[in-house]
Amino acid sequence: MKNKIMYILWSVTFILSSCDDTLEQQFSDNVEVSDAIVDLNSLNLAVNGSYSLFADTDLYNRTLMLLPEILSDNAFIDAFDNTGRYLDFDSYTVNDNNRFITPTWEDLTRIIASTSIIIRNAEALSFPESEQEDAEQYIGEMYALRALAFHNLQLLFAQPYNFTADASHLGVPIPDFETLGDGGTIQEPGRSTTAQVYEQIESDLLSAIDLMRSESSPNRMDVHAARALLARVYLHMENWTGARDNATKVIDDSGNSLLENQEYSASWALDSNRETLFTLVNNETDNSGTNSIGYFYLTYEDAFATEDFVNTLSDSDVRKELYPRDGDVNLVRKFPRVQVQDDNIQVLRLSEMYLIKAEAHAQLTEDVQAQDALDAIRLRADPGATASTETGQALIDKIILERRKELAYEGFRLYDLTRYGITFNKFQQDGDPIPISAPENLTIMPIPIDEINVNPNIANQQNPGY
Repeated sequence: MKNKIMYILWSVTFILSSCDDTLEQQFSDNVEVSDAIVDLNSLNLAVNGSYSLFADTDLYNRTLMLLPEILSDNAFIDAFDNTGRYLDFDSYTVNDNNRFITPTWEDLTRIIASTSIIIRNAEALSFPESEQEDAEQYIGEMYALRALAFHNLQLLFAQPYNFTADASHLGVPIPDFETLGDGGTIQEPGRSTTAQVYEQIESDLLSAIDLMRSESSPNRMDVHAARALLARVYLHMENWTGARDNATKVIDDSGNSLLENQEYSASWALDSNRETLFTLVNNETDNSGTNSIGYFYLTYEDAFATEDFVNTLSDSDVRKELYPRDGDVNLVRKFPRVQVQDDNIQVLRLSEMYLIKAEAHAQLTEDVQAQDALDAIRLRADPGATASTETGQALIDKIILERRKELAYEGFRLYDLTRYGITFNKFQQDGDPIPISAPENLTIMPIPIDEINVNPNIANQQNPGY
């Protein structure tokens, strides 16, 4: 049994290990997961491995969280004393051979492949009745993580859902899940439409919700976390009713509650808190170390909060404590555990659900409910603020501003700007701001040249501008 356990760990991570693999290889490497997942214990081991893949420097431990901030009006790279990383994002000069984009593409497509293989082979097994509930929970977690990978891939490499009226513009590739990893089929998928990708994401999350229990730890997906992710996805789809209803259900049923004002700043140094719906765990021996996002902001001090962002926060707003002045720049202290470099990454928080609920209500002209959900976040941060009275577009604008304040440096800002088509300034420390009329070509990333060169079905589907 020990050899079998070691084999599952090797086989599931094999398709995730090589930084030189292209999409064809990532979707097609011959890993005999069907032989490795033989029981509940080996299934659980495979599921655990899938979580750890997200906690990578190229994903949530840095790049996924950093790019939407640097490419927006929230952050800039230190122009005078930096480690040479992410400079082309700061200047909007990214190309299709970028050393950060390629591994992010590879890692996300590998996660899609590995979770798909685990789902397929686990669903083919028969579990004892006493284990069936646990098995369904684990399979549901794989559906949820596949949806999370697809959504991040879509956000980075495709225009927003509303870029075309019917979301018929190019999205990301969807592989044939039934033949992944069988060794006999080389997959070279072209890009699906954005509508098809979001249909897949929605289907995965509905499957996850149907399979999973509500009870879980913050570092594992449960039914509430899957529903929270679905609310986020519906927000991007402008399915306002779906976003409203799912966010409301998470708020009402999850058992989580908002932190108090006096708890807020210190909560970022904790492993989790009562707002946490899903966090990626980094412990002292298994983390990105000096490549972590906290190290990037606070030890290397490679990037800082823009004045434009910090000036949105009143002096009585508790969140301003997270962006202290250091000389002529403002630090970002949402990832403060740089001594041990083991900040957990908050992927889904209850605060986001209140803001999704507020935005969806506002779009549905349910102004009172929108104001109440918005003010739950506003007045928690700044108890001296006055209650919201805005309606219509003014209310929506206020909600988007509050999303900027509350969700700053967590990987949201660029996507809020692009889905609303908001023109903004990309601030630089040593030059004039770059005006960006979102969404434009360069607010999405290029398909890596390695993929373009080997996959004939994607070769003519590069994003415009690259």
